Amino acid sequence: MKRPLIGALLVAIASCAPNNQAKEDIKNLRALVNLQPNNAKAYFKLGLAYLSEKQYDEAVAALHRAVELNPNDTAAQAILGITNFDLKRYKEALPPFQKLVELAPDNYEAHFNLGNVYMNLKKFEQAIPCYQRAIALRKDYVEAEYSLGVAYYELGKMDSARLQYEKIKDKNAFMAGSLLRRIEKRN
Repeated sequence: MKRPLIGALLVAIASCAPNNQAKEDIKNLRALVNLQPNNAKAYFKLGLAYLSEKQYDEAVAALHRAVELNPNDTAAQAILGITNFDLKRYKEALPPFQKLVELAPDNYEAHFNLGNVYMNLKKFEQAIPCYQRAIALRKDYVEAEYSLGVAYYELGKMDSARLQYEKIKDKNAFMAGSLLRRIEKRN
């Protein structure tokens, strides 16, 4: 499935310090969280600084602490989910994306990303309503329409998969062809 993207990721990346400053930021933010252990924003910024240094385990720990302290922080939930997804830690990506869908029910990317997590966990039945909701929120969301077709294919629902093919064949020839090859392979 396509790597998840979400608006909060762009905000987070924009706020990441360049690598030459990140080490200093990490040092300062670690001192800050030692002084203020309940400062969710400091943990979030620490997680971003760790990400910029590719210290993924430390980033996940800091982001996890940020969402523990402030479960309603959509940016922290999104970055934690995306980071775990990118690390192929799909079980760990599930709770942040579930919470994100709860916090931002009209965010089509949140639903799409949750669907992608379910797909990677091979929970195809759970992925379907996520993709359907993403499509309902954003008409002509070809990536979600394709992923919905793949979910139907994985469940052996060839008529539904073929219907998704028909919906995307004029929108994205590459995705449509990929879905059609899967369908024909099974028939």
